[in-house]
Amino acid sequence: MKLFSPLSYLRIEHEEKRWYDYKIPVIGALIVMLIYYFCPNQIPLVGSSGLLVQVNGLLQVLIGFYIAALAAVSTFTNSTIDEVMAGDPPTLVEEYRGTKLRVELTRRRFVCYLFGYLALASFVLFCLGLVSILIGKTVSIWLAGSTSVESLLVLKTVFIGLYSVILINIITTTLLGLYFLSVRFHQSSL
Repeated sequence: MKLFSPLSYLRIEHEEKRWYDYKIPVIGALIVMLIYYFCPNQIPLVGSSGLLVQVNGLLQVLIGFYIAALAAVSTFTNSTIDEVMAGDPPTLVEEYRGTKLRVELTRRRFVCYLFGYLALASFVLFCLGLVSILIGKTVSIWLAGSTSVESLLVLKTVFIGLYSVILINIITTTLLGLYFLSVRFHQSSL
């Protein structure tokens, strides 16, 4: 489906990229979950000073940055960014006239996929945060009346874990994108 084509970034294959996309976010989310679960004073999730409100404020800015970065990379004039990435380049399996081909990516294509993915992931996380802010108190009150305090804490911790995986993925991918914009685009192919 064309609306979710920015998710093709996750299909790009490269050993180092797995760390940024999956391993670091999952490890980070597990740490956040443990801290949240065992911390005697949990950080509020909703409310004017809640975590979701604060993150959504940041995401409002980042979504625009990602779209601007995507536009800049798409139109950037430098012949080295249209060369296949040096070393062990990331690859993407694409279908062309019914045949699946493994394509080695140029810097431009890789970074365009990266910022397109970041814009979509940030928008999805923003919407998840917005819905959670709008219904969070009501759901929490309803669950508090029908479940134990421990069960409610477990549900909140699982939510924090899932939310953190996406958020930390956005953070690590943003740092990778900034590396390409600030360093790799201005170096010759090494």
